[in-house]
Amino acid sequence: MMLKYLKLPFLFDVIQMQQEVEQLGNTLWKLHYQVKHYNGEWSAVPLRSINGETGNVLISPVEDATLYKDTALLNDCPYLKQVLKKFECNLMAVRLLKLTAGTQIHEHKDADLCIEEGLVRFHIPVITNTEIDFYLQGEKMVLQEGECWYMNFNLPHSLHNKSKTDRIHLVIDAEVNDWVKNLFSSPKIKIKKEIEDKPKHNKEEQLEIISHLRKMNTAVSNKLADDMEKQLN
Repeated sequence: MMLKYLKLPFLFDVIQMQQEVEQLGNTLWKLHYQVKHYNGEWSAVPLRSINGETGNVLISPVEDATLYKDTALLNDCPYLKQVLKKFECNLMAVRLLKLTAGTQIHEHKDADLCIEEGLVRFHIPVITNTEIDFYLQGEKMVLQEGECWYMNFNLPHSLHNKSKTDRIHLVIDAEVNDWVKNLFSSPKIKIKKEIEDKPKHNKEEQLEIISHLRKMNTAVSNKLADDMEKQLN
C-alpha cells in the first residue's frame, strides 16, 4: 500500500496569512519555470530557497537540506514564519504559489515527491474558492483555506482555476523524519487514503525528468540525470 493523501490535524489563521500575502504586493512574484506544464500564469514567491536567494524559485534536488535557508521575504511574514515552526522536520523549499484566474496546469507527475521516497510536500490554501478543479489520479481534491494537506505528487495530477480570482497556496517541501511518520500515523488524522502499488515512471516520463534535471544544471541534478540515463541504457 502507498499513501495517496491525508489532511493534517492543523488549522491556520486564514486572515493573518492573507494579510501577509497582500502586504508582499505583486512585484515579487516570479513565473514558474515549468512553462510547458501550464497555460496562463503560475508564479511563486520563495520564502525558503537554496542559500536563501529571493529570486530563486527552482526546486533543485540536493543531498543536504541545510542548503535551504529562509529568504529575506520570510522576515516580512511573521505569521507565516510561525506556521513553519509547526513542522518539526527539515524544511527545504517553501513557496507561495499563485495560480492566476483562468490558468490551467496540465496533468503531470513529479519525481519521487512522496513519503515513501523520503520527501513530502504540504499544501496550505491561503486563498481559494469552489471553482478550483484539482485532480489527483482522477479524484477531485477539495482543500479549504487554512487547512494543511499532504498529497502524493508522484501520482498524475492537474489543476484548473476556473474562477475569476487568483488561488494562492503556501507550499512546503520537507524531509521525512520520525516526527512526520508519527504525525501521519496519529489517530488525530481523520481524512486519509491509501492505494495499492507504487506507480512506476515509464520511459517517456523518465526522459522528461532527465531533461528537467539537465535544465537545472547543478552538480547534483546532473549526477542524478547521469544515474537515470545509466539505468535506461
